[in-house]
Amino acid sequence: MKSLNRKRTTLAPKGRRSQRGRPAKRGPKRVAATLVEFALVCNVLIVTIFTCMEFARMNMARNLAQDAAYFAARAAIVPGATAAEAEAEGERIMSAIFSSGYTVTCSPISDETEEVSVRVAVELDDVAFFLPMFLGGIQLESTANMQTERYSGYYEQ
Repeated sequence: MKSLNRKRTTLAPKGRRSQRGRPAKRGPKRVAATLVEFALVCNVLIVTIFTCMEFARMNMARNLAQDAAYFAARAAIVPGATAAEAEAEGERIMSAIFSSGYTVTCSPISDETEEVSVRVAVELDDVAFFLPMFLGGIQLESTANMQTERYSGYYEQ
């Protein structure tokens, strides 16, 4: 039997090639350069990722404080509601994400009260991960003011 000496054609990976058509081996200088580049870029990437996470958490805390103030004020404007009920509603909403680090206060409510004000304050030192290392004592506040449904003389005939 005759041996067929055919030239093999293979699909070699793209990139640098040696004289024989084989991929060139990387030398130790190129590996060291790659490690140095990775060390420089990796730090910037990690700081960027953690900064994005912290800003997202701050935005979440701000939005939750706004929602808690709004819904607590809505609970307080109906006839017969008390400031304690409004504060309990605000605490219920805030405790959905945070276990501490916030305060909910409501203005005193009586039968003659025409406007209710609920204030929710979030201490970022207690709820943030990395921000207190750079900026301490920051507090996010949200206030909701609503007119009550207690009209004097409305039901009198």
